[in-house]
Amino acid sequence: MHLMVVAISFPPLDRLDDPYPGNFIGQQVRALAERVERITVVCPVPRMPHIASRLRRFANKALLPQRYDLVPDHCEVLFPRYLKAPGDLLMSWTKAQWCRIVNQTVAQFANTCPVSIIHAHSGGVSSWAACQVAKRHDIPCVVTYHGSEVHTVLARRLKGWRLCRDSFKAADLNLPVSREMMRILMSNVQPTGRSEELLLGVDQSRFFPPGGLSLAPQVLYVGRVEKAKGAYDLLRAWGKVLVHCPAARLVMVGHDRTNGLFLQEARSLGVNESIVLTGPLPGHKVAGIMRESRIFCLPSHSEGTPVSMMEALASGLPVVATKVGGIPDIVEEKMNGILVNKGDVMALAAALVCLLQDSQECIQMGRAAYAFARRHLDSRTNAMRLVQLYEELIGNKSVKRRSAVKKSWLQF
Repeated sequence: MHLMVVAISFPPLDRLDDPYPGNFIGQQVRALAERVERITVVCPVPRMPHIASRLRRFANKALLPQRYDLVPDHCEVLFPRYLKAPGDLLMSWTKAQWCRIVNQTVAQFANTCPVSIIHAHSGGVSSWAACQVAKRHDIPCVVTYHGSEVHTVLARRLKGWRLCRDSFKAADLNLPVSREMMRILMSNVQPTGRSEELLLGVDQSRFFPPGGLSLAPQVLYVGRVEKAKGAYDLLRAWGKVLVHCPAARLVMVGHDRTNGLFLQEARSLGVNESIVLTGPLPGHKVAGIMRESRIFCLPSHSEGTPVSMMEALASGLPVVATKVGGIPDIVEEKMNGILVNKGDVMALAAALVCLLQDSQECIQMGRAAYAFARRHLDSRTNAMRLVQLYEELIGNKSVKRRSAVKKSWLQF
């Protein structure tokens, strides 16, 4: 089997363990590489002038290599360049270039190692181009939907929403990562192919529980520090938590998107001494902090199925989170966590205080979190399921081809 993965973002070789955009796709590809004979990752990158490499906004993509081997002679990652109009102007031009790049890559292997199946990530230009090229070459196409392209772009009919809708209709297999995403997709269009919810999972050789309950009453938040992730809700709740648990400590891992305003607000509330902002950290350090924490908290306003929350469950942490997106799919109320309504600061504070003060409840929920993760969130197990789906699609396509050939001979 030769799998082609099409993505809008993928980490370079030296950033595989960093909080780099598309890192979760890289994790899945590494798990698939253990079971698939050959993988080619295609991640088109806008061509930029050299000066752009000095600008923070463009530096990540401007400095990407042309290619690298993720697994020598087994899995290669390509970063072909294309010309892109500013913003979302000339979308038809962008779509045409993505189609050209994906088509050329498929054609490149036609005589040596033909592509068996295409798997696109995110319902947008990547999935649309993948579906078009797969149809042209009569190979199956799979699309995984991760979050904002469905519950924000498609649900609110923002620019580019038709690309997501058309991909869902055209793909041979659609894989939203939550029931809520499936509901939104099905309410917009009926697919011609199969649809199944499938989580990416996490590497459980890295994320696993500590030997016992953390002695420190530490709450961990992993995500961008911004309003949309509920960071300010957590900040307001934290002042109430400290009234009942004055020794509690809040560790926040991720980019501060507020330009320092969050920390300024924390100072004005008088809670900054109990809050640590670490900035983004590599995966192995996040795993270590999870084993030192007692609770994981993510009061986000909008989510797909957060990878950081799956990592927390695999680390045996009870979760306090909001009832949005795919979170209720993995957090079972009063079993492995507590769910509150979006923006409900009082309920958020009460949930944190409850778990910080009741160590036995924390231990029981932590055990349930780990058990759930073992059953549902192992990246290698989920990769095995994905390979099974690939094989079914490739087999069905072969049967259809043989049937078409037989029919043409009978007509002749």
